[in-house]
Amino acid sequence: MNRTAKIALLVSGAVLACLIASCGVVLALRDWVPGLTGCEDPDKPTKNGVITSKIRIEQMWPQLAPIQQVHWQEHEARARSCPEIGPMDYVMDGFAVITAERVQALPATTAAPAPRVPEDLVPFAPADPAWLKVDGTDLLLDKASATVYFTHTTD
Repeated sequence: MNRTAKIALLVSGAVLACLIASCGVVLALRDWVPGLTGCEDPDKPTKNGVITSKIRIEQMWPQLAPIQQVHWQEHEARARSCPEIGPMDYVMDGFAVITAERVQALPATTAAPAPRVPEDLVPFAPADPAWLKVDGTDLLLDKASATVYFTHTTD
């Protein structure tokens, strides 16, 4: 191998090493400072504020209609990755106050443990609830306050 070939090989190796090192630095900074790559904070799922619209809830759970008042929230099921890979699932949680007639019509006889309520919805939870599982659903009912807790994850 002549001298020119050795120099070319050495320069090529140095350039390749610099490229690999640069890629490593960029990847390390991307995780350390998400804003550098245009990503939001990857450690927290995003969520919206508390919503009081009854329409969507009455469409999803017609057995609750007519709802007197509702407070619900939707949030991402997991923290986003950067870049985002695959579709995002969303979780909807909330409380609906229903009429006394609806309370009597719901088949709920089995005691259920207290749900994990998102922080923003805690002020709307009934005081000292006795949750019952509504048969055939994921709904929880507190008969004393006529309050239903609902949760739904998109597929």
